[in-house]
Amino acid sequence: MEIDIIGLIRDVPELLFFLVLGFGYLIGNIKIKGFELGSTTGVLLTGLFFGHFGFELPANTLEIGFILFIYSVGLQAGPRFFSVFLEDGLKYITLALVVSATAVGLAFGISTYLGFSRGVSAGLLSGSLTSTPTLAAAQDAVHSGLMKAVDMKPADIIIQDIGSAYAITYLFGLIGLLLFVRFIPSLLGINLPEEAARLAKQKRFSPEEEDAIDSSPGQMLRAYKVQSGEAAGKPLRQLRFTTRTGCVIQKVVRGEEIFIPGADTVLEENDRVSVLGPLEGHELMEKLLGPEILDKELLTIPVKTHDVVVTHSEAVGKSLGDLHYLARYGSFVTKVSRSHVDLPVDESTVLEKGDIVRITGVKDRLDTLIKRLGHVERNIIQTDLMTFAFGIAAGLFIGKISFKVGALSIGLGTAGGLLLTGILIGFLRSIHPTFGRVPPPARWLIMELGLLFFMAGIGLKAGQGIVQAVLTVGPVLFLSGIVVTTIPVVVGFLFGKYILKFNVAILLGAITGAMTSTPALNTIIRAANSPVPSLGYAGTYAFANVLLALAGTLIMML
Repeated sequence: MEIDIIGLIRDVPELLFFLVLGFGYLIGNIKIKGFELGSTTGVLLTGLFFGHFGFELPANTLEIGFILFIYSVGLQAGPRFFSVFLEDGLKYITLALVVSATAVGLAFGISTYLGFSRGVSAGLLSGSLTSTPTLAAAQDAVHSGLMKAVDMKPADIIIQDIGSAYAITYLFGLIGLLLFVRFIPSLLGINLPEEAARLAKQKRFSPEEEDAIDSSPGQMLRAYKVQSGEAAGKPLRQLRFTTRTGCVIQKVVRGEEIFIPGADTVLEENDRVSVLGPLEGHELMEKLLGPEILDKELLTIPVKTHDVVVTHSEAVGKSLGDLHYLARYGSFVTKVSRSHVDLPVDESTVLEKGDIVRITGVKDRLDTLIKRLGHVERNIIQTDLMTFAFGIAAGLFIGKISFKVGALSIGLGTAGGLLLTGILIGFLRSIHPTFGRVPPPARWLIMELGLLFFMAGIGLKAGQGIVQAVLTVGPVLFLSGIVVTTIPVVVGFLFGKYILKFNVAILLGAITGAMTSTPALNTIIRAANSPVPSLGYAGTYAFANVLLALAGTLIMML
């Protein structure tokens, strides 16, 4: 029996898609000297290869991917989109605006000067910024009729132009930003690790006490008998056990009395206490309290760890140091994540709505504490598909609404409508956790699949004309991409350093957020030997994701 493999792949689009997806992930995961392209780039390159040989997916594959991806971007940005205006948020917004406006201006100016079509101009912008939302919005502008009537080309050809230009400029957009954030500190004579350490000291990111212990997930419960010495006769507030050791006293047994201590509790000689904390902290606690003992009553306390979504107004906008009831409830924060980026865990880290905080503590006390922070993420295992579906439908409907201003039709387009409803539902969900629930793993899967559906469609479509594009405008377009990648980053760096007065470590993280480039963030974190840059990334990322999507529509309307 003979099997026509090529014919089978050509006739079964679902087989083609998953082959592109699988090979794309395989290519994206290949590491060369610590550098990897990532799944998005891998799927795009694989799609270009198959597309060059005439393979294609149904048009609605790309559309479904676009819808899921753009709507998920809005959902992710929603909880923080409005709060970003508070405190230093205005600085981050301004930086994101400067970077995106410079990129749009350069892409439009270069395209006008060199005579690039609108499709090539949009591909140049989105590829140079490695911004998939920009690419998706630009293609949507063609379908939605928002594109300025300059190019007298069929929509399919314009879409192909966008994808080809995106593919040609994407690689330097990715690698160029990595090189910039890695080497610009050295070129300017800036010691990045020192800058990160200086800010960490200023913000108290790293305890300076010699005996301070860093909190970690490995918490242990032990029991001690209090002897006369430093611990006996002093209130716990004065002893500062948590700051010095990372440990918290959970329960005290005094004679026949059993009670939970507070900040003003004074330990007495022969008290028996249960202590929860890291191993290094216990070594110091034994010196401060007295000998370790085996006490069934004190050691049978159930200890739990939960991922908590911060939604309560009592916690939003407060630093971990200001939330005194964390220690009061005998609990530890071991991880803080914002927009899928881990932040430093210390007293000065400020919580924002939608942050996910990992907390370890005694079960009964932890349950009470969680109510003061928000809700347990793992308790919400189902996605509210009804709200999800109606949100997408509302976004599609809003995107079709346009207003006539003279001969000009003005509207949000599909991308703008989906972003708007996604942001609103994401924001409302942060206020009412039971509404529109989409657990982070589910949101990640939907967003990732939507993105890869979209990128596979883009690659297969662009692959049909990629060789011709490379032979005709390829070299000029590639050089133009270098300019559109580099200049906005340089302008953003100078603006952030000398106008906004950002610390360099924070600034470089904020620039990677303004470019929505997680690989670049990882590079700068390694170069700084510190997670400090992630604070800047989180500050610009949510707003930049939305802003760059709108830029895709704008470049087609100019």
